[in-house]
Amino acid sequence: MISAVIFDLDGTLTKVPSPWRYVHERLGLWESTACAYLDEWLSGTITYEEFCRRDTSLWNGRSVREIESFLDEIDWNRHVPVIVRGLMDAGIPSVIISSGFQYVARKIQAHCGWQPLTIYANDLVEGPEVHIRVSGDFASPISKKAHADVALQALGSRPEETLVVSDTVRDLEQLSYCQHRLLIREEDDLLRVTDYFD
Repeated sequence: MISAVIFDLDGTLTKVPSPWRYVHERLGLWESTACAYLDEWLSGTITYEEFCRRDTSLWNGRSVREIESFLDEIDWNRHVPVIVRGLMDAGIPSVIISSGFQYVARKIQAHCGWQPLTIYANDLVEGPEVHIRVSGDFASPISKKAHADVALQALGSRPEETLVVSDTVRDLEQLSYCQHRLLIREEDDLLRVTDYFD
């Protein structure tokens, strides 16, 4: 039924909807400052890039390894290994498109031996800084839709044969041209991915 699956990462394959917020909370910065930056972006007052720049500036003086140590605390959805194995056995390629961090996606990939898997996510570099490779702004040339278009073309998959899996309606709306969409509300919902290829 499907020839490719596009996954969101945070809150879909992991149990934490926002790794950015998680790091801010671990550093005691969420309530005092960072939540206001999110509100400004959601209201359209600042761009996604400015939002990320402000967020990252709150981590000044920290090492990338320290930030990664907080990301290491994030639990994955317990069904990820089963879903990955099923997709690999069925020969269905996967794509992760996330405005979270490539570090988390690569850890999941390595743990599960997930191939083929294409990952679009943001990079943490020393500073610490974040190289924005996926934007939360729909109109951006690095939006989730823009990456999905490139990925599907590279895979030779058509939108009508593609499943999109995310914990946010926003993602499903952005990729609504893909015929199959699965909203993850609870951890066990991820198991429904197998309904599309079993």
